[in-house]
Amino acid sequence: MMQNTLPYMKVVKFGGSSLASADAVLKARDIVLADSERRFIVVSAPGKCKEKSRRKVTDLLIDAQAELSADDCRGADCSESLNAVISRFKEMSKSLGVEMNNEIERTREEMSINCHDRDFVVSRGEYLMGLMFAKVLGFRFVDAANLVVIKSNGKCNEAATCENFVRSVNKNDKIVMGGFYGRGITGGVRTFTRGGSDCSGAIAAVCLGADEYENFTDTFGVQTANPLLVVNTQTVSELDFGTMYKLSIAGASVLHPDCLPILKKRSMPLKVDNTFAPGVNYTRVTAAGGVGKYFCITYKFKENINKDMVEILCVFSKIDFELSGLRKVLQGIEVYLVEFKPRREFVLLAPTSNLESIINVLHDYFCKF
Repeated sequence: MMQNTLPYMKVVKFGGSSLASADAVLKARDIVLADSERRFIVVSAPGKCKEKSRRKVTDLLIDAQAELSADDCRGADCSESLNAVISRFKEMSKSLGVEMNNEIERTREEMSINCHDRDFVVSRGEYLMGLMFAKVLGFRFVDAANLVVIKSNGKCNEAATCENFVRSVNKNDKIVMGGFYGRGITGGVRTFTRGGSDCSGAIAAVCLGADEYENFTDTFGVQTANPLLVVNTQTVSELDFGTMYKLSIAGASVLHPDCLPILKKRSMPLKVDNTFAPGVNYTRVTAAGGVGKYFCITYKFKENINKDMVEILCVFSKIDFELSGLRKVLQGIEVYLVEFKPRREFVLLAPTSNLESIINVLHDYFCKF
């Protein structure tokens, strides 16, 4: 079921890096308020913050749940990780000028009471961030447990979820919802796998019949390679859903792979943009995308009996080269060709120690076309 009576609207999701500090939250606020079509907002828990915490809130909550459920725990104060989370939210809300100490303390108590419910505890970062961002925007907060239904296999029950959206969301509402979690089929809070806020945003866009799903993060869309390894990366301006899915499961961390089939099924346009420089360089993912020339290199680490290995995927379009040319540029580097599809992609397997050199050699090679 889809709600087709809505005017033009965008569902917007902000990742943890986009909400890691009060300053970042204000940038996200400005993005939302700059466009009246951005009316349904999905947020992740705060990510790493150089000034305050080098750990993500969700990682702290995973530790907090273990500490709280330990046999020798005597209440919420026994968890240093939980105290770190509570302090961070209190400091951030104070910096933003919003009052939510009561909600934060209530949530602390609820986590202590439900300490054996891992999904409940680790989802409270998104819950509190949703409450806070709604106050910052002046939007209505909606608990994802009242909208999103998650099956026992960890996937979204789209039919039940869309029914909840149709029943609960008015076409003119301005709403903030925490991502990553929802309600289980038999009740109780249930989470997606890590990074699942992307899925929350995708299902909201589909259920609301939105015209576009915007995913804001801290990168300029999908890059030609990991900018931490390669200096001159560029933004791939347009991709199709199939290629984006292939990159996601091969190691590209820009999007959770499970969100892409949800969007593809309804041909929901996706825009991946940078919270800290919106609209400068971004990637559009559509059913027809990838009509121009592009390449993109990604990788994931593989377990191996003999040595640590990495699997490298390169996808490309409208770039013609011979296999002999690829062998030539990689000459002298220990690397194994696993698969080669002319004019489409190839897969390499190499020792992890060779990763940076291979990525840079390949990137320089493709930049010449």
